[in-house]
Order: sequence, then structure tokens, then C-alpha cells
Amino acid sequence: MAKDKNEGLSLRQKKLKGDLLEIKRREWNELREEFFGRLGREYNAEFDNPHDLEELSILDVLEDTGLAVADIKRRRLEALDDALRRIDEGVYGVCAGCGTEIDDKRLKAEPFAVFCVACQRESEKGAKKPTL
Repeated sequence: MAKDKNEGLSLRQKKLKGDLLEIKRREWNELREEFFGRLGREYNAEFDNPHDLEELSILDVLEDTGLAVADIKRRRLEALDDALRRIDEGVYGVCAGCGTEIDDKRLKAEPFAVFCVACQRESEKGAKKPTL
């Protein structure tokens, strides 16, 4: 018999998992609408018949911007999948630096947070390179 992935999760973890799944659903819908909806309808004819070099340049910028937005959304979706995996492993919401519980307000603002605020600050300090 298949084991329920929610079995063994605390009430907090179940709520956080539900929140993450809702964010993921919303992200997928936005991405789908962006590329299969608006871009297909609004830009399809323009991509087929650019009139001059200026229009080609504008279309290149629009395409690059669209790809950049898609890449950001793709990375967010991957981060959401990672957060969902951490919930199933029982480590989501626990700071990877100090092991304390990450505040729910932080998780609401940054659902993929791996560190508590204090450890995140320390992590960012260590990532800064000295200027010459």
C-alpha cells in the first residue's frame, strides 16, 4: 500500500506544504499564461513579419525579456520543488546553518529560505568579496 507523503508531517509542515503547493500552482499558471496566452496572441504576427531593423531589434528585446522572465520563473519552480522535497524529508523550516526553526513570517516572505535571518546575514557577509 502506498504511503501518504503527508503522513508524519506536523500541522505546521502540512500548512507550509499547502502554502508551497499553492505558490507553485500560481507560478505555473502565470508562466503558462505568459507564454501560451499573451505572447502567442500578441506577438506571433509581429515575429512573422518584421518590417525593418528597428522592429527586429524590438522583437529581440521582447524575446530576450520573455526568456529572462521564463528563466526566473523556472528557477522559482525548481526552488519550490526543492522546498517541497525538504518538507517531505522533515527539514523544511529548519535553518541549515544553526538548526533553529525559521520564523513563519520569513517563510511567507521567502518560501525557499534555507537559513534563518541571522544565518542568512552571515552567509551574505561571507559571499562578499573585498574590493581592491
